[in-house]
Amino acid sequence: MATLGCIKAKMGRTTYYICKMAAGELIDRVGIAKELPEWPDMTAEEKMQRECDIKRIVEEIVPYVIEDPDRFFSSLIVDIYSGFEDISFEPLSKVVGDIPNAYAVPMADMGFITLPGKERLIALDGQHRLLSLKIAIRGIMGVPGGTKTFAAMNKLQPHPELANEELCIILVEHTDTAKIRKIFNKINKYAKQTSRSDNIITSDDDTFAVIARRLFKEGGPLAPINGIDLVNWKSNTLSQRSKNLTTLSALYTIAETILKDKRFSSKILPDTVALDEAYQTIASFWSTTLDGVQAYQQYLELTRNNKPVSSLREENLLLKPVTQMALAHVALMAQRKEISWESIVGKLNQIDWSFNNDLWFNILVIGSANKKMITGKESIRSAGMVIAYMVMGNQMTRNEVDDVRQIIRNARNDDTANLPSMIP
Repeated sequence: MATLGCIKAKMGRTTYYICKMAAGELIDRVGIAKELPEWPDMTAEEKMQRECDIKRIVEEIVPYVIEDPDRFFSSLIVDIYSGFEDISFEPLSKVVGDIPNAYAVPMADMGFITLPGKERLIALDGQHRLLSLKIAIRGIMGVPGGTKTFAAMNKLQPHPELANEELCIILVEHTDTAKIRKIFNKINKYAKQTSRSDNIITSDDDTFAVIARRLFKEGGPLAPINGIDLVNWKSNTLSQRSKNLTTLSALYTIAETILKDKRFSSKILPDTVALDEAYQTIASFWSTTLDGVQAYQQYLELTRNNKPVSSLREENLLLKPVTQMALAHVALMAQRKEISWESIVGKLNQIDWSFNNDLWFNILVIGSANKKMITGKESIRSAGMVIAYMVMGNQMTRNEVDDVRQIIRNARNDDTANLPSMIP
């Protein structure tokens, strides 16, 4: 039996109870729908939950629960699947007796709910959070039986001290499955995911997000010029008339690419020294690129004079974030081959970056008159490989050159297509 302080509330035809429960008690009392004995025999119409993504729980949510002292979860909605008739609510007024009239109305819905222990409680919304707590507290023993093992599971250790964490739960009676399914559907349907830019702006434990934001602060290589933002930090695209050079999303991807071999995390911030070194690596990439590439010098000059950059963006692929992200792959390869980025940047000016250059068709640009860029991680990597061949082909391995050759032939749909010329 458990008695919880709660607030009774109602929305529409649904009465619910807002309570506080310790994490240890929560994982003991509340289960997930898949654990119901009747779950395997339920039809699609009868099931009220989706399958859990155990890999995401173990690799992303559990480390957050264990390692972040500022961890916080929103309320879990718990379905009283059965046994609601044995649950009782007693208002505070019944417990304390006479109360002043000023408090009588609000206290009518404040009180205690008693769970006798025979009820079945199912996480209607929050099963991933519930399982992450269970695994964080119990370690490998908290992983549901029958789960296929993967590498990250071998590192799981129990953290019983987390059992004292306190969470807010909302108890809802399971009057019928159709209603419960509707509640689950609407909660998730109307919960808008934060945008990639919003995530980068607000994340303080993501190494690449912190670096990306620092790049366009005062003193950074991409700081505003005369009040004009060089970085669009509100969306992931640039319009033809935009005065921005790049996007926050591109800054993030570029940092992530160049630092790929440094084993930095998007979930845990390194110490100050390591973070500063990582930032300097990315800031140096941008400073060197902006100083050495003629197209970027033209952009900066136009921006200093508050003149439109649309014609430059229309003529030059370097003004597109996709191309900038491809350059990050070139910088990574140069880094691996111990080639200075300064020596590479000088060669970039000798490449024809126009939209009409057939080389970029089906590599950077869709081969049509609308001049649309090709996006996607693999496409950006492929573009980076082609650029890398042009500026350091003599120092690429045979496999790397073969990779570039195949990229060119796939883009041309021609098994005899030749490699582009290298820049001397």
